[in-house]
Amino acid sequence: MDRTTRDWHYADDEILVDKVVVGPLENNVFLLVDPATRKSIVIDAAADAPLILEMANGTEVQAVLTTHGHWDHVGAAVEVGEALDVPVFIGPQDKAMSKLPHASDLNAGSMTLGELELEIIETPGHTPSSRCVKVGHLIFTGDTLFPGGPGATQSPNDFKMIMESLDNKLFTQPDETMILPGHGLDTTIGRERPDVEEWRARGW
Repeated sequence: MDRTTRDWHYADDEILVDKVVVGPLENNVFLLVDPATRKSIVIDAAADAPLILEMANGTEVQAVLTTHGHWDHVGAAVEVGEALDVPVFIGPQDKAMSKLPHASDLNAGSMTLGELELEIIETPGHTPSSRCVKVGHLIFTGDTLFPGGPGATQSPNDFKMIMESLDNKLFTQPDETMILPGHGLDTTIGRERPDVEEWRARGW
């Protein structure tokens, strides 16, 4: 696939990523592409289905992956899935809140996209079934990790849970690991790691 045909959000020899920002909460919607096969996935079809479909044009979308079930991350999921005739995936415990009862379960483990190997990581806390998607040295974190801290939680137990997800799943990754969150700018594990104990102490 010709990397020069568009201004990619991220590109290397093995991975291409495009991004659009949509909706009132300025959600990031990502298109992850295997350049060898042109196969792709949409991550968090939040809103503005026509714009997402335009971003996906020229690739063979295999699925819509949803990092968690909050309303601002799922608004265009059904429309995009139906337009492309591909399944929509979400963590099973988030189906009710997302109003995606017919979505497929996004379970932890490996997933293949063309020649790329993806890892679906369970990171509960922001929601019961929050998921992150890892490919190479990139992790799409949804609302689990942002520059400056974890996503919002609803109770002390949820905060404990999200910090355990960060400790045991994300901050075990190398410092150069790139974080692509559900809102805002990219960051890295190394940039965020020094502040983890501050987050724990402040409780959010």
